[in-house]
Amino acid sequence: MLSLDADLGGGLSFYDLVAADVDLLSHTAGGSYEDDRLNAVLRGLAPVERQVVFAYAEDDGATWSEAAAAVGAANREAFGERVRRKSKRLAAEQRRRAEQRHAASIGRDSHQETLPVVPEPGTER
Repeated sequence: MLSLDADLGGGLSFYDLVAADVDLLSHTAGGSYEDDRLNAVLRGLAPVERQVVFAYAEDDGATWSEAAAAVGAANREAFGERVRRKSKRLAAEQRRRAEQRHAASIGRDSHQETLPVVPEPGTER
Protein backbone atom coordinates (compact mmCIF):
# COMPACT_ATOMS: atom_id res chain seq x y z
CA MET A 1 0.00 0.00 0.00
CA LEU A 2 1.36 3.44 -0.87
CA SER A 3 0.93 6.60 1.12
CA LEU A 4 -0.93 9.39 -0.66
CA ASP A 5 1.39 11.83 1.10
CA ALA A 6 4.48 10.34 -0.51
CA ASP A 7 6.30 13.32 -1.98
CA LEU A 8 7.25 12.86 -5.63
CA GLY A 9 9.27 16.07 -5.60
CA GLY A 10 8.44 19.62 -6.50
CA GLY A 11 5.47 19.60 -4.15
CA LEU A 12 3.88 16.72 -6.10
CA SER A 13 2.48 13.70 -4.26
CA PHE A 14 0.46 10.62 -5.16
CA TYR A 15 -2.53 12.53 -3.80
CA ASP A 16 -2.13 14.88 -6.77
CA LEU A 17 -2.44 11.91 -9.10
CA VAL A 18 -5.53 10.31 -7.65
CA ALA A 19 -8.96 11.36 -6.49
CA ALA A 20 -9.66 11.86 -2.80
CA ASP A 21 -11.22 8.40 -2.59
CA VAL A 22 -8.49 6.14 -1.20
CA ASP A 23 -10.26 3.06 -2.60
CA LEU A 24 -9.05 4.11 -6.04
CA LEU A 25 -5.59 2.93 -5.02
CA SER A 26 -6.76 -0.64 -4.74
CA HIS A 27 -5.31 -3.02 -7.29
CA THR A 28 -7.29 -4.68 -10.02
CA ALA A 29 -6.81 -8.37 -10.78
CA GLY A 30 -4.04 -7.49 -13.25
CA GLY A 31 -1.97 -5.75 -10.60
CA SER A 32 -2.61 -2.26 -11.91
CA TYR A 33 -4.36 0.52 -10.02
CA GLU A 34 -7.98 1.40 -10.56
CA ASP A 35 -7.08 5.03 -11.18
CA ASP A 36 -6.02 5.37 -14.82
CA ARG A 37 -4.07 8.58 -14.15
CA LEU A 38 -1.72 6.78 -11.79
CA ASN A 39 -1.43 3.87 -14.21
CA ALA A 40 -0.55 6.28 -17.03
CA VAL A 41 2.26 7.82 -14.98
CA LEU A 42 3.56 4.41 -13.93
CA ARG A 43 3.37 3.08 -17.51
CA GLY A 44 5.55 5.98 -18.60
CA LEU A 45 8.34 4.73 -16.34
CA ALA A 46 10.77 1.90 -16.95
CA PRO A 47 10.47 -0.99 -14.47
CA VAL A 48 13.50 0.11 -12.44
CA GLU A 49 12.16 3.70 -12.40
CA ARG A 50 8.85 2.40 -11.02
CA GLN A 51 10.80 0.58 -8.31
CA VAL A 52 12.44 3.87 -7.33
CA VAL A 53 9.04 5.60 -7.16
CA PHE A 54 7.63 2.81 -5.00
CA ALA A 55 10.71 2.82 -2.77
CA TYR A 56 10.38 6.57 -2.34
CA ALA A 57 6.64 6.32 -1.65
CA GLU A 58 7.14 3.52 0.88
CA ASP A 59 9.80 5.55 2.73
CA ASP A 60 12.61 3.18 1.77
CA GLY A 61 14.41 6.42 0.99
CA ALA A 62 13.99 9.86 2.50
CA THR A 63 15.32 11.34 -0.74
CA TRP A 64 15.14 10.30 -4.37
CA SER A 65 18.85 9.41 -4.22
CA GLU A 66 18.24 7.10 -1.26
CA ALA A 67 15.26 5.50 -3.04
CA ALA A 68 17.46 4.90 -6.09
CA ALA A 69 20.13 3.37 -3.85
CA ALA A 70 17.49 1.14 -2.21
CA VAL A 71 16.77 -0.48 -5.59
CA GLY A 72 20.45 -0.81 -6.43
CA ALA A 73 20.93 2.02 -8.94
CA ALA A 74 24.60 2.55 -9.78
CA ASN A 75 24.66 6.36 -9.89
CA ARG A 76 22.02 6.96 -7.26
CA GLU A 77 22.09 10.78 -7.26
CA ALA A 78 21.71 11.17 -11.03
CA PHE A 79 19.24 8.30 -11.39
CA GLY A 80 17.09 9.44 -8.45
CA GLU A 81 16.94 12.97 -9.84
CA ARG A 82 16.07 11.68 -13.31
CA VAL A 83 13.20 9.58 -11.93
CA ARG A 84 11.95 12.53 -9.86
CA ARG A 85 11.90 14.84 -12.90
CA LYS A 86 10.34 12.22 -15.16
CA SER A 87 7.60 11.39 -12.63
CA LYS A 88 6.84 15.07 -12.18
CA ARG A 89 6.71 15.62 -15.96
CA LEU A 90 4.41 12.62 -16.51
CA ALA A 91 2.08 13.74 -13.69
CA ALA A 92 1.96 17.27 -15.13
CA GLU A 93 1.06 15.81 -18.52
CA GLN A 94 -1.78 13.82 -16.93
CA ARG A 95 -3.08 16.99 -15.24
CA ARG A 96 -2.81 18.94 -18.52
CA ARG A 97 -4.78 16.26 -20.38
CA ALA A 98 -7.43 16.11 -17.66
CA GLU A 99 -7.82 19.90 -17.75
CA GLN A 100 -8.02 19.78 -21.54
CA ARG A 101 -10.73 17.11 -21.41
CA HIS A 102 -12.60 19.10 -18.78
CA ALA A 103 -12.41 22.30 -20.83
CA ALA A 104 -13.58 20.45 -23.93
CA SER A 105 -16.55 18.96 -22.08
CA ILE A 106 -17.53 22.39 -20.75
CA GLY A 107 -17.22 23.80 -24.26
CA ARG A 108 -19.45 21.08 -25.69
CA ASP A 109 -22.09 21.64 -23.01
CA SER A 110 -22.23 25.41 -23.45
CA HIS A 111 -22.10 25.42 -27.25
CA GLN A 112 -24.57 22.68 -28.06
CA GLU A 113 -26.89 23.77 -30.80
CA THR A 114 -30.51 22.85 -30.81
CA LEU A 115 -31.45 21.70 -34.27
CA PRO A 116 -34.86 22.72 -35.53
CA VAL A 117 -37.43 19.98 -35.75
CA VAL A 118 -38.38 19.46 -39.37
CA PRO A 119 -41.74 17.75 -39.85
CA GLU A 120 -41.84 14.74 -42.13
CA PRO A 121 -43.52 15.29 -45.48
CA GLY A 122 -47.27 14.96 -45.28
CA THR A 123 -47.42 15.68 -41.53
CA GLU A 124 -47.26 19.47 -41.83
CA ARG A 125 -50.08 21.45 -40.28
